[in-house]
Amino acid sequence: MMVLRSKTNRFRMLALLAVAGATLSACTPAPAPSPTPTAAFASEEEAFAAAEETYRAYNNAVNHQRLGDESVDPLTFLTGDILDSERKTSQELEASGIRINGDTVVTRFTGTDSTLGGPVAQVGATICLDITQARAIDSSGADVTAPGRSDIYAIHATFTGDADQLSISEYEVQADVQC
Repeated sequence: MMVLRSKTNRFRMLALLAVAGATLSACTPAPAPSPTPTAAFASEEEAFAAAEETYRAYNNAVNHQRLGDESVDPLTFLTGDILDSERKTSQELEASGIRINGDTVVTRFTGTDSTLGGPVAQVGATICLDITQARAIDSSGADVTAPGRSDIYAIHATFTGDADQLSISEYEVQADVQC
């Protein structure tokens, strides 16, 4: 009889464990669904407006820095390769004793393309710049601005980010675009 009791107790114990396991697993919450990423911008117009605001703020920071305002840093508007390139250019100008004086003026900003489907957007724009007032000055104070340079030209800029932080990720001169 002792053998029967032992087997009966084991079966009861296994049955209790099975019931307890089933009960506990029924109380475990289902995994939360993964959030669907929201688009960086609600519309292309919104993305173009944010890109224009970013570029104009960058241009203003450049102009203020040229006037000696140390509270602004135009590099905060840049990211990636263009950030590295601008740092290198600044170092080269400083090493050669050349500084740029005068303002650059944004005369036109035209959004051209966008990729807005995910949480990070990419926005392209053509920007017309007037650099008539900007002059290259050497360490002796002489104007060494390249003779015959075009004072008005276009660049194509690409912006990357979202509605909270859009940065200029690349730009290049567009010789074939008239401003």
